[in-house]
Amino acid sequence: MQRENPEITPESLHSFFDRDGVLLGHLVIDSSIGGVSAGGIRMVPQMPTADLCHLARAMTLKYAFLKWPFGGAKAGIITHRDTMSPQDRQQLVRSFAERLVPFKGRYLPGTDAGTDDDDLRLISRTAGLMRPRSARDSGYYTALTVRLCIEQVAVAQKLALKGCRIAIEGFGKVGGELAKQLVETGCRIVAVSTDRGAVYDAEGLDVERLLRERDTAGSDCVNRYDPSRRIAPGDVPAVPADFFAPCALSWSIDSSNADRVQARAIVCGANNPVTEKAREALLARDVLCFPDFVSNSGGTLGGIVGSLAVSHETVVRFIEQQLTPKVRHLIALARETDRPLEAVALQIASANLDAMKQAGPRRRNPLFSCFVDLVRRGRVPGVLTRTFGPAYVRRTMS
Repeated sequence: MQRENPEITPESLHSFFDRDGVLLGHLVIDSSIGGVSAGGIRMVPQMPTADLCHLARAMTLKYAFLKWPFGGAKAGIITHRDTMSPQDRQQLVRSFAERLVPFKGRYLPGTDAGTDDDDLRLISRTAGLMRPRSARDSGYYTALTVRLCIEQVAVAQKLALKGCRIAIEGFGKVGGELAKQLVETGCRIVAVSTDRGAVYDAEGLDVERLLRERDTAGSDCVNRYDPSRRIAPGDVPAVPADFFAPCALSWSIDSSNADRVQARAIVCGANNPVTEKAREALLARDVLCFPDFVSNSGGTLGGIVGSLAVSHETVVRFIEQQLTPKVRHLIALARETDRPLEAVALQIASANLDAMKQAGPRRRNPLFSCFVDLVRRGRVPGVLTRTFGPAYVRRTMS
């Protein structure tokens, strides 16, 4: 997708190889705040460095928009094949982790596509990296911020949310949870897709049934639905809808299919699902393209708050209280200045990033900095983090 997007120049890019010269993977440090960068580690058969650079930039923008003092990073372990034995997998993860030892204290890893908490524990233990506590309900929190953004766009467009038609690309942890949350608000989910197929019903799909089928059949759930409702996965962006929510792979909307999008707005659960050229084409057609680093920031924000050992309900309430005003401000500023949402969001993130870099070590006194580091390591009693943590996070993001 290099022809569809501008080139990204990160702060640094590190490629790692085994003793036989076989590529193990890459680590991209897009930015750093106080010498620290954070971002998940993917484990995939192949990962172009250009795409990894864009994913690292997305992490920079998420943290910057939220005004949380981390730089953005992203890593990819390359499997070179679709399947491997548990022993080979563990060895590959360990070998990659050994290459991360020099980044101790500089890089905070997280789970991502293809990796889980067991992988992260092995990586952190092997490399000596600080491992933030994972958000227990990362998919839920990402879906939550997508839903909150859809709700605010609907308000701005004077569109009644009840009966709103939503098409969702991807029906995994984010897409499935998003469908569930939107149905609870009165929306109609008219189309969903997986890597096995797609279904469409203008009157609204039975989301509960699809979720039950997913529990037993995984991605094949769409093919266990009414056969008369099946469509090609590539047709999901083209169905009549008020909102289209890409929750699958990067770059699923490009210049080849942007003109087929019928939705009034695109609000993303996936990272980088719309190419630059596609955004330009959508803007020319007055299709609103909400910045994905804002709409899918729930997993990141949930991880920040969830690391404080607070309840799920507290995390949800915190996300709603923190993100909703930021989204309202973003929409209002775009309207006042007559500029695209993406441009305004980038301006806000850039200003926050510059401010955080300039603040540097002056941001916190040494004692409080030490306390925060102990919290990240899980060495502070939960009662203290639950009591004082949310106030600290709220103050930092203000």
